[in-house]
Amino acid sequence: MKNNVKEFFDNSNHRPPKFGVLQDVKVVFSAVEVAGPLGPHFMAEWGADVIWLENVNGGDTNRNYRPSEHEHRNDRSMSLDIFADEGMEVFKKLIKEADVFLVAGKGPNFIKKGITDEFLWDINPKLVITRISGYGQEDADPNFIDRPCYDGIAQAMSGYMSQNGTPESPMPAYPYVGDLFTAMFGLSSTLAALIRARDTGKGESIDIAMTEVLMRLSTYNLVDYLNDGRLYPRPGAKDPIQGATGIYKTKDGFLFTNILGRKQMKTLFSMIGCDDIYGTGDFKEGFSFINMNWDKADYVESKVEEYFTTKTNEEHIAIFDGMRVAAAPVLGFQDIVKHPQYQARDCWLNWETMTTEEEYKGVNIVPRFKVNQPKIWRSMPHVGYDNDAILEDLGYGQEQIDQLYDKGVIFRDDKEK
Repeated sequence: MKNNVKEFFDNSNHRPPKFGVLQDVKVVFSAVEVAGPLGPHFMAEWGADVIWLENVNGGDTNRNYRPSEHEHRNDRSMSLDIFADEGMEVFKKLIKEADVFLVAGKGPNFIKKGITDEFLWDINPKLVITRISGYGQEDADPNFIDRPCYDGIAQAMSGYMSQNGTPESPMPAYPYVGDLFTAMFGLSSTLAALIRARDTGKGESIDIAMTEVLMRLSTYNLVDYLNDGRLYPRPGAKDPIQGATGIYKTKDGFLFTNILGRKQMKTLFSMIGCDDIYGTGDFKEGFSFINMNWDKADYVESKVEEYFTTKTNEEHIAIFDGMRVAAAPVLGFQDIVKHPQYQARDCWLNWETMTTEEEYKGVNIVPRFKVNQPKIWRSMPHVGYDNDAILEDLGYGQEQIDQLYDKGVIFRDDKEK
């Protein structure tokens, strides 16, 4: 993965090189901000030809937000008025050649405008269609289906936010887990459907609701409520179910640890001065974790907290390494950028952007593929930067392309045309 930007980076190229596990996969997406675009972004890093359909009124609303440069590298931008007659003809040709079409927005907006699954499958029966919204595409409460939904709204509505924070107040989890988890659900389900579509020749339609994604990911706590009505208090920095798990204040900072295992429990109880409790009551000999519902669990947890304040992070980690217990200091960004682990893994990249004169600093590709390596071949494009190349590949001549510009069906915001 070293030097992949220097070796392959080419902002002047309007067509992606062949590389990665998803080469020969074509993805078309119409989505803004995070939950929709992030899945296609990863596919672009893994070799897919990803065409980002932007509106003709300035493109994605997130373009001025610095992370967009990171999350749209390798994308190709086409600024197209889909709902103009000529724009719809272009859209149909794109869909005919695509493997995936992903759309994100308020409820079934595209469906209401006639872009139904059946409409798309008439053009391309093998198409995988992924639709992302706050509350779902169908079978939703009519009072909710068309409502806007952002990360914090999804966290609040799903019950996810109620599980985070302190006893005094719930708190959202940052950065933007509602968007990020939804994007990962979109990515995984799209790839699963793509495998099946290629095997059978029949497409798939995926309906992803942000609220349901976060509800599904609350399973650890939610199933206890569904089965016996148990509600856990908001834990702050601690695990609400397991003791000796969470963030602890040490002599020189904060440490996260998760102490589990039969031998480890016996050693821990000796370390914190609770030998008299080990093997009694709920703490029968041989238990592997502290259940916070057990009698005296709060007392044991208070002794764990007290013990952590007696040593530095480094001292604790040395002890826990010997016990085969996972522990890590809570590092800030200022720590990780110079950390030897991330430097050894070549986690940082610098590249020249297309839209600014400044060098951009970002994170290398995750995960790593040994045989079909992913690559970064370009920065985030200007709005409509790839219009001409995409249209040429669809069979349009230069005169036809110029007419589409003149009519406002396509738009390009950089000065070079």
